[in-house]
Amino acid sequence: MEVIGDALRQAFMPKHEYETLRDEDKAWGKLQRPLVTAFVAFILLLVIICTTISLNIVFPGDSGKRPFCSDERLQPLSLNAKGGGGGDSDLFPGAYYLTDQETVDYYLMVVFFPSLLIFLLSALYLVAGLIVAYTAPKRHECLKVVENNYCASKRGGVRCLSVLNIIFAIIFGLLALFLGSSLLTLGNSCSVPLFWCYEISSWGLVILFGGTAFFLRRKAAVILDEGDFSGRNLGLEMLEANPLEATPEVERRVNEGFKAWMGSSLLSSDEEDEPDTMASFDYDDAPANSAAPASSQSQTPDAALGYDPNFVPDSVKSFVVHLYRHIREKNVYEIHQMYETSFQTLSERLFKDTPWPSVDAVAHFVDNDHVFCLLYREMWFRHLYARLSPTLKQRIDSWDNYCSLFQVVLHGVVNMQLPNQWLWDMVDEFVYQFQSFCQYRAKMKNKTEQEISLLKQFDQAWNVYGVLNYLQALVERSMIIQILEQEKEGLEQFTATDGYDYSGGSNVLKVLGYFSMVGLLRVHCLLGDYHTGLKCLLPIDISQQGVYTSVIGSHITTIYHYGFANLMLRRYVEAIREFNKILLYIYKTKQYHQKSPQYEQILKKNEQMYALLAICLSLCPQVKLVEETVNSQLREKYGEKMIRMQRYDDEAFGIYDELFSYACPKFITPSAPSFEEPLVNYNQDAYRLQLKLFLYEVKQQQLLSGVRTFLKVYSTISLGKLANYMEVDEPTLRTILMTYKHKTHAVDVDGKIVSNADVDFYVDDDMIHVVESKSSKRYGDYFLRQIVKLEGLISDLDRIKLD
Repeated sequence: MEVIGDALRQAFMPKHEYETLRDEDKAWGKLQRPLVTAFVAFILLLVIICTTISLNIVFPGDSGKRPFCSDERLQPLSLNAKGGGGGDSDLFPGAYYLTDQETVDYYLMVVFFPSLLIFLLSALYLVAGLIVAYTAPKRHECLKVVENNYCASKRGGVRCLSVLNIIFAIIFGLLALFLGSSLLTLGNSCSVPLFWCYEISSWGLVILFGGTAFFLRRKAAVILDEGDFSGRNLGLEMLEANPLEATPEVERRVNEGFKAWMGSSLLSSDEEDEPDTMASFDYDDAPANSAAPASSQSQTPDAALGYDPNFVPDSVKSFVVHLYRHIREKNVYEIHQMYETSFQTLSERLFKDTPWPSVDAVAHFVDNDHVFCLLYREMWFRHLYARLSPTLKQRIDSWDNYCSLFQVVLHGVVNMQLPNQWLWDMVDEFVYQFQSFCQYRAKMKNKTEQEISLLKQFDQAWNVYGVLNYLQALVERSMIIQILEQEKEGLEQFTATDGYDYSGGSNVLKVLGYFSMVGLLRVHCLLGDYHTGLKCLLPIDISQQGVYTSVIGSHITTIYHYGFANLMLRRYVEAIREFNKILLYIYKTKQYHQKSPQYEQILKKNEQMYALLAICLSLCPQVKLVEETVNSQLREKYGEKMIRMQRYDDEAFGIYDELFSYACPKFITPSAPSFEEPLVNYNQDAYRLQLKLFLYEVKQQQLLSGVRTFLKVYSTISLGKLANYMEVDEPTLRTILMTYKHKTHAVDVDGKIVSNADVDFYVDDDMIHVVESKSSKRYGDYFLRQIVKLEGLISDLDRIKLD
């Protein structure tokens, strides 16, 4: 009674209070098992009783009277009744009529024996399913009844056992519908009781088999195979397509060769066969205060906040179990919903100021699956970076986790499908954490002795060569460049399917390789190597829709860094064209991303790209390339500043400095500090260098500002006259004109020289001939807008009721 009282009290408890209860304190968990057991026992008893009654009808006792076979209905009088007739006499002469004996023989041979045979074949799976569901989440030996190559390599014994129970439930349901209804057509006094006995027994078995399948799918989803085939299951990669046995010696040689090529992370989790790999990470490290002494940094503020890394709320346990199941079953839509919505909701509600539970706390819910634990830790660290301030140890642990994850993708047979959003976030977060680590490492002035010791010990963590090598390895191993080339020839369908493999394969390696090209562009932009960055992106045709446009974050990041690289290489026309397209796209679609966790980042990049567009148009006035909507937004934000930027005075340089500093990426210095020299901060060195180069380019443009002004006025002018206007001699003017030609031309990605100028000229002897490119007026846009207005006006008129 105490348990029932607790159940009633918890039924009216607020939801947030109920979710904070531990499993052992929840009354429903204590009542659920005995209630289900009692219900199963009742159904079994009902089936046994009905079967016994039917057998008593078929095999009557010594008296020969069959129970429940007396016909209580009114019978018509027989005018030609035959004397001496018993219960088996014909009431209707001339009609076909089955006797009681013929009815029970039909029931026994046609209905009972076939059903009994099917039940005997299925009883083993029913009993095994009931026992496995009852003992969940512990694994029971009854799972061995379904251990075979298919179940071990595909979905696991629980999945197969559930499917078998569903099949037998359907079979008994069909038997009840067809064989049971055939008994009613016999028209005998025994057919009705036999019908009800058979129907109750059959539908009882349908409930037992169906209920067992339901509980196996829901309650026992965390049970996985540990039989003879589990040794070959290294996680979610499920090496089903690889018939070769991977011996420890082969794995050791592969790992050593991989580390020799990629560079060792010097962390314990690089060894995937270590039994304590997951336990080697310290999740209790809290964000360190660089200004605090070393003793205070060793403490964990999370503990002061009541954070217990081993406590797993029920909602998190359910999230992990269902996410793992959907990944195993390749349910991409459900994975995307849980990753994009559920993870963010739980983070906001339960872990706003604390990390998620440690991987050790949730690993047993997913049978310690190695790959899923790597994916979970990837999300764990991303949440840590987004909500808190990671310590140096946590930064190194995150690098080690990425190494292990990419190592599995590169050298395993990965058989899972993940949403493009998640795969993009992996690459994006990988580059972001590399950038964050370089900025953190460059602030050496206030580092403690413990931090300096860790930096010396793990000097290969977030090494620039390791980062570039991983991204390049993903591109090469995925063969994404060849796939994109074959797609142009019509031999592949990568873009049309958004990178997903609908033939049952995996999209992980291919899509990671695709997004890694964007990651390489971003890394090279952070390093100031713009030409190499654009070369890495060359296989992707950004003038067309592609997989990179399927994820809003990927789309914006790609165009932002592509446009910035072109700006720094003086390819202003290309930068203006791409900035215009992405800004117009954001303007039209940003309202659909208001609930997205990336909405603030989208708005920030939007403002930065408007600043970069203002710089481009000030250095290369090509307003004809900008849409009217984007141009009006630009004038509203930076119209006054763009006018002042045309003067090329100190105030103009200040505005260029301001806009560049606001809109540029956070440049990094990838080299490690020299610990022998005095420790100083050098995190701003790369930014100052890029700003210096940019302002130097702007300074050169100042010398050419007068040339364009005069060329806009004249169609032909002599060198002497123009030199007189500009107050220079003719040789100096020729130098200025050649410089203007050089600065208004650039080399594109194909190696061709293209012009960025809206005013071009050539010199014939001592005469300058000006060729002004006139912008063609686009009447189409104007007429389309007027047509839309007219259609709206007509619709309004149609709604008006005339009196």
